[in-house]
Amino acid sequence: MDLTTILGILGAITTISIGDLMEGGNPIHIVHVTSLIIIMPTTLLASMVSTDAEHVKGALKNVGMNFKKSPVNLEERIKEIVDLALMARRDGLLSLEKKVAEIDNAFLRQGLSMAVDGNEIDTIAETLEAVIEETEHYWHGCAHYWILAGETSPVLGLVGAVLGLILALQKLDSPVEMAEGIAGAFTATVTGIFSAYVLIGPMGAKMKAKAHHIVKEQKVMLEGIIGIVHGDNPRTLEAKLLNFLSPAEEKHSQFT
Repeated sequence: MDLTTILGILGAITTISIGDLMEGGNPIHIVHVTSLIIIMPTTLLASMVSTDAEHVKGALKNVGMNFKKSPVNLEERIKEIVDLALMARRDGLLSLEKKVAEIDNAFLRQGLSMAVDGNEIDTIAETLEAVIEETEHYWHGCAHYWILAGETSPVLGLVGAVLGLILALQKLDSPVEMAEGIAGAFTATVTGIFSAYVLIGPMGAKMKAKAHHIVKEQKVMLEGIIGIVHGDNPRTLEAKLLNFLSPAEEKHSQFT
């Protein structure tokens, strides 16, 4: 579970509610069903117009990843690659043939299969670089859908507010109903802005960040596969791969 997403959303709702209560308001009144209907579905539908269908499907299908811990564990992946490098250096590249079938990652399995089959390093690199490029493009498109939706939401909030004001002004003969209509109209603006910066927009930014880990793992695996085929010393290969870890991650060598 990714607590930064959950705590961020809940924290934002809490602080806004506290501020509203301190001013004598009632946060429940901000939740306006009509505003939600006008803004949320319309925002998602409007963003589909300028997004490729594949990316729309991917954005909706993978939104749950924003609430989960990243499945990428670079330290474990580097350890796996170094173990494979040790085996290849000790018993030869063909000794990895049985091991390849047990690898859980399709990218690593594909690259090592090509290596075991005797493909040249350049061929392996070109093939896997194409996979990385397509992976980057796919996740960029998925994330961009949510980012675009976040940019669209405030504008649709304004549309909802204008529609509400049009209806409210038709009730000039009933000041109470007109005031209620105006209040309801402005909830659309609040809903649009809140959705853009707390709910919808951040989904795209978080998805983009999560995708960065997926792509970086593929780059690590590519370097590892090239090192294995090239016959690099496992210790040297590990040192090279550990450089992919961020400054926030500790670098632990299995040789020390």
